[in-house]
Amino acid sequence: MRISMIIMAGLIVAAMSAHAAPDAHAQSGIDEQYAPDIARVESYLSSISSVVADFSQTSADGSTSSGKFFMKRPGKMRWQYAPPNPILLVSDGKVVTYYDAGLDQVTYVGVDDTLAGFLAQKTIKLTSESTKLTRFSSENGLISATIIQSKKPSEGSLTLEFSDKPLEIKTMIAVDATGNETRVTLEKAQFGPVLDNKLFVFEDPRGVNYRRNRR
Repeated sequence: MRISMIIMAGLIVAAMSAHAAPDAHAQSGIDEQYAPDIARVESYLSSISSVVADFSQTSADGSTSSGKFFMKRPGKMRWQYAPPNPILLVSDGKVVTYYDAGLDQVTYVGVDDTLAGFLAQKTIKLTSESTKLTRFSSENGLISATIIQSKKPSEGSLTLEFSDKPLEIKTMIAVDATGNETRVTLEKAQFGPVLDNKLFVFEDPRGVNYRRNRR
């Protein structure tokens, strides 16, 4: 699950940071008939300053978990898993940190090594210098958009699914380079809350435990 969740975090941070590229939608090859809906999605994502939501997750092996999701633009995220899952994933906008308390293991991934240009600047474009929109659909009250890294197209994708009227993000689906899929559904989402920056700072508990043991 670690790789898929790092991909998920990186893609979402990227999705919140993208800059527009010239003729972005034409470059992506998406049918121009979706241009109005694409513009609505981009405007909606650009308007989100922060999010707090419960989430439920289904991994490629069929396992399920849940927890709390926090996001603050630009680039800050926290996936706080509920017990018994020992996982915490934090992005401070520069580094994505994955902590597995069960294994007592920390993994650091630079945001630049993920799809980390896309859900954190003032204006979001699904196709940008760092991302490419590969698939878009709008039907039966559901809008779906899939993006990949422009320079690393084989390293995974992120699909964002929205309910329509009103437009609201509901599901995020990350697919890694081997085709493994992680699906996260957001529930009870609150948009625009004031979030303390401390939520997005990872303090290595292994160091804390070590100091305690030394006393």
